[in-house]
Amino acid sequence: MRMTADMFPPKSSWTTHSQRTMLQSQATVENPMDPNQTHAELEALKAEVQAMHDNERRLMDTVKVAAGLMLGLVAILVLFAWFTSHKNYEHDKLAIQKALETANEQRYAAFNRELDTTLNARLTAREQALDRKLNELAQSLRTQVTTSGGVSSNSLAQQNEDFNRKILLMVEVLENRSAHPFGLLYFDYATRIVNSPQKNYPVATEYFLAASLAFLRARDESFLNTSLARLSQLCFPNLKADDFAVKPVLDERFGQLVEALDKANVNGKHTVALVDLRRGVLEAKRRAKAK
Repeated sequence: MRMTADMFPPKSSWTTHSQRTMLQSQATVENPMDPNQTHAELEALKAEVQAMHDNERRLMDTVKVAAGLMLGLVAILVLFAWFTSHKNYEHDKLAIQKALETANEQRYAAFNRELDTTLNARLTAREQALDRKLNELAQSLRTQVTTSGGVSSNSLAQQNEDFNRKILLMVEVLENRSAHPFGLLYFDYATRIVNSPQKNYPVATEYFLAASLAFLRARDESFLNTSLARLSQLCFPNLKADDFAVKPVLDERFGQLVEALDKANVNGKHTVALVDLRRGVLEAKRRAKAK
């Protein structure tokens, strides 16, 4: 590399630089620490520190405000979501309730239709069988009258009694074989009578007694207890002595039910029901007018 004169500063600048360096050295030696300059530097540092603290405080305030806004926004969103879900819940609850009510009504209607169909079919078959038996009995009586040339009044009375007894026996056999459907039918009739404006309690009592006997024969404890409760709570308190005199079938039904309950009173499971029945009928017969 070739060295040229342009690469070096002039001598005049050397002298000036040397002089300036010497002057600075002398000033430093003469005044190593200027109190005014140090105080000014400290004040400047304090101002910078204070400014940093102020900036930091403003930054923290900004962060707090932003956090508060975020929390408020989250709370608003949560409240809106709850309100929306609550409205949806109420709407869904009403829809489910309506659907359940509709389904229950449809099932009840289907049950009634099936029950009516079953009862009608069974009753039709039983009626046909009963008609055949009655026709056979009538034919037998005609044959007896024809062959004997006539019968006495006592014989006719005996035959009528036998005829009525056979009919009652057929009805009892029919009720025993179809006890549960008959119980439901009697229970439904009695409930409708009690809920009607007229409230014919003697007739309702007759049907509730018949329903209780049918449920006892069908061994349906639930419906039996319900029928007995209806008798004790609704029917007996609204009966009087004249009702038993006008409607003797009440004593007949009551006797049949008590006899059947006595026979089925294993381990005393029907003792309370028997006591309630006897007390209710006894109080009703002592009553001059209904409550």
